Amino acid sequence: MGKRRAQLSLLALPIAALRMTTIDVAAVRAAAAPFSCAILRRGDDKLLAEVRGADAQAAAGRLTCYGGKREQGESSIQCLVRELNEELGWAPEHIPAEPACSLLVDGYLIAHFYEASVDRTDFETEGRAFEFVDESDARWSAWHARILAARRRGDAVAVFDDGGDPAATLALLRKVPTAGEEGLERRYYEPL
Repeated sequence: MGKRRAQLSLLALPIAALRMTTIDVAAVRAAAAPFSCAILRRGDDKLLAEVRGADAQAAAGRLTCYGGKREQGESSIQCLVRELNEELGWAPEHIPAEPACSLLVDGYLIAHFYEASVDRTDFETEGRAFEFVDESDARWSAWHARILAARRRGDAVAVFDDGGDPAATLALLRKVPTAGEEGLERRYYEPL
């Protein structure tokens, strides 16, 4: 690919309409995302998922990948290693430098997802539940289900544009520790 800008043409399916969108994948992958997450795959292809409690602020009662908010001055990989050590008491020895897939919500970059192997079950989760589950499990949160579907297709970017309120997504970005960083509020496409 060299210096050519990698571009991805994809179909985004908002509730009201079908449209074609072009996204600069290289720019998305080079950008610092406010969240870093891990797709942790076991040898039998099951994924390690956090089972969110019914009282969780986000994705209550759903399955999510492990990860969290990037702190000021952290790279996405540094964030992921810190979060996995905090949430599981463990991080994989090898995490690829490039994300497996990145999540855009209403045009904004939300998270980079890195794929790695997991070969253990003795996690220190501080009472938080985890399970090894199939990618097709219906309990995945909407954003995580979209990422996993994009990975199955081989897409580098997953788009979640359900016709909702982009202002709510922007409000989320303004609450993270990296709020105010240059480029954090960049839109990679304009939703309808």
